[in-house]
Amino acid sequence: MNIRMMSYIAFKSLRVYGGIYSPYRHTKWEEAYVPALGRLTYTLRAPSLEGEQGIYATTLGEVRLHMDEYCSMFLAAPDPDAETEIWTNGWRTTCAIVLGEVDSLHDAARLIVTSHQAGYPQIQEILRWARLMQVAPQEGLTARELVEKSIEVRRMIRAEAMGQYATVRRRTSERRVRVTWSTPIKVVEGGQMPVLGRFPPFYIEVGEDWPPLSSLCNP
Repeated sequence: MNIRMMSYIAFKSLRVYGGIYSPYRHTKWEEAYVPALGRLTYTLRAPSLEGEQGIYATTLGEVRLHMDEYCSMFLAAPDPDAETEIWTNGWRTTCAIVLGEVDSLHDAARLIVTSHQAGYPQIQEILRWARLMQVAPQEGLTARELVEKSIEVRRMIRAEAMGQYATVRRRTSERRVRVTWSTPIKVVEGGQMPVLGRFPPFYIEVGEDWPPLSSLCNP
């Protein structure tokens, strides 16, 4: 992920087919040169922030709750010259800039933390998530031992799974069980990323060879 540092980096779900579109209003984002990035990218403008107008971006967990199978995850930032409302969990603006598609959450987290350290202000909850994804290697431990002993590693795994949920259906009711900061974790064989199990008891299952976890064992 080769993206220049920016302020208020957040997550945005977009559809890609012959261009980039907002998934609900089907608004096409325009390709334009952005001086702040020094390259072409996609932007979208809104006339004002009156009422519920504006372009929104938020945390990874919130975006995942509303993604469908046709959407991809992107990083976005408000144009520095646009009118923007900043919240603890995201923003809305009159002009949003696509920074790039998320192909690695760890790279995205590193960009957010590095931008903050360089003096670019960030969204409070997104910066907290990004910091949780930064974990130092620990020699001589297996993946299972690392998850058992390290609260930082457990937080990293939960941060990766945040926003996932399982639906529990009864005869006359239905409820969602969401990933929280206390959801138990089970290490399984293979390299799967953290995924909330579909059946109770609900564990986050993560593969012992999942690269962000296996790289921390550093035997």
